[in-house]
Amino acid sequence: MLPTVSKGRASSTVRPSPVLAHYLRRIVKWQQMDIEYTFWQMLHLCTSPKVVSYQHTKYHKQTKNQWARDDPAFIVILSLFVVVATSAYCAAYDSSFGHAVFTVISVLFFHFLVSGIVLATSCW
Repeated sequence: MLPTVSKGRASSTVRPSPVLAHYLRRIVKWQQMDIEYTFWQMLHLCTSPKVVSYQHTKYHKQTKNQWARDDPAFIVILSLFVVVATSAYCAAYDSSFGHAVFTVISVLFFHFLVSGIVLATSCW
């Protein structure tokens, strides 16, 4: 019988999730991202969302046995689009460069990422 409690070590250290670490590690590796599929998915979310939301998600669940993709390319490409759109807005309506940089950073990190994480977690 294996022991259930280790008496030699304190178990107060919390290790991060290996799935999250693997996902964050893949963000910086462009060779591992499926950019072509991401653009296809973005195009079909605008033109025919039923194809992406039902058919391909169901196929992915049947083949990989998971609902979510482990490819961070969609988040990276969508973040780049948000930065470009916010920069265009700042170029048209903002007068100072410093305020434009602050606006781009706040929109990307607070409005897009943080509010998206909070909303997704609360709806989960």
